[in-house]
Amino acid sequence: MTLRGVVLFPHAMLPLRIFEDRYKKMLSDVLKKDRMFAVVAQREKCDDESSEEPPFEVATIGLVRVSKKNPDGTSFVMLQGVSRIRIRSIIQESPYRVLDAEAFDTIVEKEQPTMRSKIYDALVQNRKLGGEVTNETLEYLNVVDDDATFIDLAAFTLCKNTIRKQAMLEVQRLHKRSEMFFDDLMKENLQLALHKNFTNGGEFPDLDRN
Repeated sequence: MTLRGVVLFPHAMLPLRIFEDRYKKMLSDVLKKDRMFAVVAQREKCDDESSEEPPFEVATIGLVRVSKKNPDGTSFVMLQGVSRIRIRSIIQESPYRVLDAEAFDTIVEKEQPTMRSKIYDALVQNRKLGGEVTNETLEYLNVVDDDATFIDLAAFTLCKNTIRKQAMLEVQRLHKRSEMFFDDLMKENLQLALHKNFTNGGEFPDLDRN
């Protein structure tokens, strides 16, 4: 499924309303098989004019956890991301798009220290500064054991820019992906701190990048 403005990450839950005929057919077919299909972000601009919905190269395949058909023929689907894939080619377009893809697993470098604690502290700071991080978000992320899952869920939940989110999805090395998310979070925290300081006339908070 190629969607504009939607980037799915592994382990994240994505609600979908299936209403197009091609995707109704796709859903019917996957429910009879492995209950899996990929969500691919659509490029806004592309030199390749042969595709009406030019896809990004990296996407996420998901598992249908819930599928409920409505009286009007549409369906509600809850899709859970499973793993990244790299698209090699488009095999067919009709009745729905079928891809030739390969696994695109996260690379965890043991010599690189985890940035999880720094990111969590920055998330706490974001909540205190009035950002979009909530207590529920912190509680949810705090119980995630795997570092890669922690980063992916945090990026999926909190990154609002589609292009930036896609860029994080395409980074295979966990440490680099963590740095990207951490830098974005610190920039947002700085903006929130500046706004708060300007509004309240208080002292400038100490935001430590390191």
